[in-house]
Amino acid sequence: MAAIETIDGYVLHRRPWRESSLLIDCFSRTHGRIGLVARGGRSDRSPWRGLIEPFMPLSIRFVQKGEMGTVRDIEALGDRVMLNGEALMCGLYANELLLCLIDRQEAVSELFGHYEALISGLAAVDTRMAVLRRFEWQLLTALGVAPSLTHDAQGGQVIEQGKRYRLEPEAGFVEDFVENKRMVDGQAIVWLAGLMRSSPEHDSIAGGMAGTDTLKQARWITRTLIDHQLGGRTLKTREMMRALR
Repeated sequence: MAAIETIDGYVLHRRPWRESSLLIDCFSRTHGRIGLVARGGRSDRSPWRGLIEPFMPLSIRFVQKGEMGTVRDIEALGDRVMLNGEALMCGLYANELLLCLIDRQEAVSELFGHYEALISGLAAVDTRMAVLRRFEWQLLTALGVAPSLTHDAQGGQVIEQGKRYRLEPEAGFVEDFVENKRMVDGQAIVWLAGLMRSSPEHDSIAGGMAGTDTLKQARWITRTLIDHQLGGRTLKTREMMRALR
């Protein structure tokens, strides 16, 4: 008989299965991303009804059988983080990134802590963009593909605010003087570097120090690198955000 295991984590995605069950993808500190079957999870009589939701900290007991585990029990470890509007879309976007870019059973314990900080920080309007940019970069770092934010990829020179750089997804930032779509200001790169050195408590300061152009370029940098990892796959949450706007 397979042993019962326990994880503390969050539901990233859920979908109906058969008449009353659910297939769920969870993200945990110890097991990374894991797929589970919650038999009867949609039933009106299910003790887990209302618990299998995104952004709610859970303790899940399960038995692993092959690729998918089977849920034995679920308990709430706290209140659900209530996200609405843009904050909700940002949270769902982060969930979709984890589903697309993190393999099941991949050890990413540090990223779990970053995810918890993300969902708790998304509710604050004045820090939301800084929180999301930090998590995107932490995800790229966990994947081992985040380029240096401090040194030019070609000559190793320190990146400076007053210079212009070309982003090469496989290499990093290269100083350039010819305008093209891949050019960004050094100021945006330096801002991202400062964001990664600071703590979440300073996000309001970091966000306040960045102008609109800097924030737009920082967003373009992280999204360009993430798109390179997606390899042409589209994200449903991005399509939803574009439709809402």
